[in-house]
Amino acid sequence: MASIISSGIGSGLDIGGIVQQLVAAEGQPLDTRLGLKESRAQAKLSAFGSLKSALSGVRDKLEAMKSPEKFLVRKATSSNEDVFSVTAGTNAVPAQYALEVVQTATSQKLTSGAFTDADAVVGVGTLTIDVGASRMILDITTENNTLAGIRDAINSSNSNPGVSATVVNADSGSYLILTSDGTGSENTLTVTQAGGDGGLAALEYDPANSLVSMTESIPAQDALIRIDGLDVMSSGNTFTGAVQGVTISIFSDSGGSSESLLVANDSSAAKTLVEDFVSAYNDMITTIDSLTAYNSESEQAAPLLGDSTIRGIRDQIRREMSTAVNDLDASFSTLSEVGIELQLDGKLSVNDARLSEVLADDFVRFGQLFSTTDGFATRLYELTDGFLQSDGIIESRTQGLTAQIDGITDDREALNDRLLALETRLLRQFNALDSLLAQLSTTSNFLSQQLANLPGATSNRGG
Repeated sequence: MASIISSGIGSGLDIGGIVQQLVAAEGQPLDTRLGLKESRAQAKLSAFGSLKSALSGVRDKLEAMKSPEKFLVRKATSSNEDVFSVTAGTNAVPAQYALEVVQTATSQKLTSGAFTDADAVVGVGTLTIDVGASRMILDITTENNTLAGIRDAINSSNSNPGVSATVVNADSGSYLILTSDGTGSENTLTVTQAGGDGGLAALEYDPANSLVSMTESIPAQDALIRIDGLDVMSSGNTFTGAVQGVTISIFSDSGGSSESLLVANDSSAAKTLVEDFVSAYNDMITTIDSLTAYNSESEQAAPLLGDSTIRGIRDQIRREMSTAVNDLDASFSTLSEVGIELQLDGKLSVNDARLSEVLADDFVRFGQLFSTTDGFATRLYELTDGFLQSDGIIESRTQGLTAQIDGITDDREALNDRLLALETRLLRQFNALDSLLAQLSTTSNFLSQQLANLPGATSNRGG
């Protein structure tokens, strides 16, 4: 029920203002403490978010580095990419080869005799087309017995084994062209017919049985390359395995001369992995330093100054960075020995000259320094990934801070309820006092009036 009491009528006091000031004075100290506590918790929560992001950046780089394939990158080059191109896998062996492209693979093409036009009737019956070991059988009826109809029947057949049909309209007439989709001798075409009116015999091509109504305009030809004088054939223009770990794609013959194929270690890829890791690591150190700094001029401390969690994370990472890799059987076992050096400020730098020297001398073991079971990338990945897991130390601190903020919110709501109750109680008390003062004022006025009306009151006042 809404109050009908008008505060201050009896006393003339600003009861509402007085109560508000009293309530504010009661609640302000605790509200200030809660606000300060909440802002600190929020700052720490944001700081752990920044730390998590920085650690994630390092972990992502380590995930690539702990894979041997990322280090064992080989690059292959062709001395004439108009003749052939080449790519190399991780199992390719650095070496140089002389490569001659003797001939490229081609698709067989058959051409029919001339017909008056594309609508000319060829015949009806069964048309069988073989592409290598695959076969397609077509029923040619009066619905599709024209040159164009047969073309469409071939191209739209669900059992098409790999042949394309076109009609070429030349000055001398219209011709049906059949082209094998695949290259090489394993994709040769055979066309035979049976039944019907015999008109389909004009499209037969079966040299083994002396049926050559169609003309072979382009023969099926296997590709032939010569590597260091050794012949290698393929039904297609891509050679995989002719050189271990290398894929060769040929485009034209080399005119009887040899070109150079070079396989080498790709040191640039390994350097990029290292540089990316160093950059991410240094970003993490910068983040940690900013979160634990103290500004003596402003006397302001960063949110995680003195925090044991971030200190423990930093110390564990530094310890792993300085621990040697065992059983590597190499002239190096630490990061500093391969040119990845720790600076006084805790960041890393790369000695490019030393790094290049190690990569040139021991390319494989350099990768193993990071990617073996005991390698730096493997160990550091497991460490940083553990920090970032849902049950890891960062998530634990984050949940604790979130719970603390939620608790502060509850405390603030409780304070508001308490202050509201205080305000209600004070208003009742002051309103009761105001009512009493009003009654006293009324009594005083009444008594004054009665005293003024007593006999002799006027003369006494006058005398």
